[in-house]
Amino acid sequence: MKRTLAMILMLLMLVTMVPAMAEADPITLRLWGGVQPEYGYADIVTNFNEQFKDKGIQLEYIRYVNDADGNLQLDTYLMSGGEVDIFMGYGGTGRLFPRVDAGNVLDMTPYFEAAGFDPIAELGAAAVEQYIYNDKYYAVPTKYENSRYWFANVEMFEAAGIELPYGGWTYEEFLTAIEKLTYGEGMDKVYGMFWNYNKFKDMINVFLTAMNGVYGDYTDEKCESVNTVNTKAALEIVMKSIENGWAPEIEIEVADDLSLPTFFLEGKAAITPCISQIRIIKDIETYPHDFTTAIIPCPVPADMLEEKGSHSYVNGAGDLICVSSKTEYPQECMDFVLWYIQGGMAPLAKGGRIPLWKGFDGQAVADSLMEGAEGVFAVDSILNYMSIDKTAATKAVNLPKYAQNEISTLKAEAIEAVLYGQKDIESAMNEFETKANKMIADAIAAKG
Repeated sequence: MKRTLAMILMLLMLVTMVPAMAEADPITLRLWGGVQPEYGYADIVTNFNEQFKDKGIQLEYIRYVNDADGNLQLDTYLMSGGEVDIFMGYGGTGRLFPRVDAGNVLDMTPYFEAAGFDPIAELGAAAVEQYIYNDKYYAVPTKYENSRYWFANVEMFEAAGIELPYGGWTYEEFLTAIEKLTYGEGMDKVYGMFWNYNKFKDMINVFLTAMNGVYGDYTDEKCESVNTVNTKAALEIVMKSIENGWAPEIEIEVADDLSLPTFFLEGKAAITPCISQIRIIKDIETYPHDFTTAIIPCPVPADMLEEKGSHSYVNGAGDLICVSSKTEYPQECMDFVLWYIQGGMAPLAKGGRIPLWKGFDGQAVADSLMEGAEGVFAVDSILNYMSIDKTAATKAVNLPKYAQNEISTLKAEAIEAVLYGQKDIESAMNEFETKANKMIADAIAAKG
């Protein structure tokens, strides 16, 4: 009798355990990114969770601010482990390689090989090769975004009798245009150009490096592609726009905390950079405005107009997807990475993040980008932007292999010294090159 009761109890325990085992909590992957969830990532989470619920994998999105404090927070969690499984990295190799050296990023190479996914074939050599580190894939870019394209107020151009320069324009044509587009005085003044330096300091740097031969191609031993004729000519264009009153002074930008929503979308300027903010312009509920915006190429020197006026040479690859080396679920993370690259990131296209993967339907991406853009964006300008020949892109190596972060900071300080009138262009660039080369030499010596 006792034996029978024991067996019955064991059977009851097994019966009660089976549902518990079947209802085990799903694996939850935590994805960190710098974009607000409402601009596509909320839809990505919904889509992934629906498609992978039967596999017991779910996704959670955590937004971090892509600034110094936000990246410090991300790095802290990467070092300690437990809070980050997958993350979107920004800032190019200057942020990626130190994270790899610190042992915080998973080597994705064997996972790509097992899945039969060749990043170079699928995403393009020019886009991918710059991020290969010690012959391994610790990150791959996922989006295309040509930062040499700016925003223009269509109605202001029409009122000034200026044709939108879809086919490209020269430095002189740009200066002539912003002079015509500038009018008014005091609080009522409208500027031809707004550099948006207060919120996006790198946009001036992007303009300065636009014509540097092979885009940003530096050697390991010397920092040669900053102190160039082309860089200094572009910086001179920036200074002319400010000194002539055709663009707000940098001091005013900072003091008044000017931004794309508070200045360009308020009709206070005709042109501004930062193509990554397409989503802001399309969001007319949050940022109401009653004019149409066109996407136009930034100007180039006259002798480079035919060759580089469309900026098709610009690499444009960004939004690096990475996996934490401390994740408990590396295979599941890589399942997400491949899903994201090969279609999962589609909801981001409506906010201007064009998928880099060659397998994406180009027309579908264009349709998504134009969704909700009627009357907000000039459709012909979107089609012109989408028609850029991405196969013409050149490899981009943003900074020398050594002392990247230090040189990046030094370069920003040199540019800022010119913008604030503390140094002239020639002396600022010469001083930068001397200091940068010493930093590289010191870094090489320290490693040796």
